[in-house]
Amino acid sequence: MYKKIIAAVCLVGMLFVTGCGKEESKTLTCTRTATIQAGVDMSLNYKVTYKGENVQLVESEEKITADDKDYLKTYETTVNSMYSPYKDVEHYNYNVSIDGNTLTSTTKIDYEKIDTDKMIEIDSANKALIKDGKVKMNDLKTAYEALGATCKEE
Repeated sequence: MYKKIIAAVCLVGMLFVTGCGKEESKTLTCTRTATIQAGVDMSLNYKVTYKGENVQLVESEEKITADDKDYLKTYETTVNSMYSPYKDVEHYNYNVSIDGNTLTSTTKIDYEKIDTDKMIEIDSANKALIKDGKVKMNDLKTAYEALGATCKEE
């Protein structure tokens, strides 16, 4: 009888050690398309990978399509100046490029590795999302929906 109890305790212990019942990462995708003004359209796509309530990774692609190349150049300057303070922050990667009549801005932020204190130091507005070094999925979803995006879990 004593051996059966020890065996049962060992089995339960092995389940915990091997990760049985571990929570899987999930994905939230938020999108929005709109016409900003005549001849200027935008498409926003945000992919959020999260586990439990904490965001692990955010990948975004924002596209602006415009007939006016000068508009795209001005927008490119604006977007680059917005992202440039983060250029030396590890695990925060961005790229802004123009191809034809489309400006594409992509970002990839690894919230499991990034220095969130540094992000708050760069822009105190980041405090609205970063709490105790973590970003909650529901807070980010609310922020995207406030921009008019439609979000769905996959």
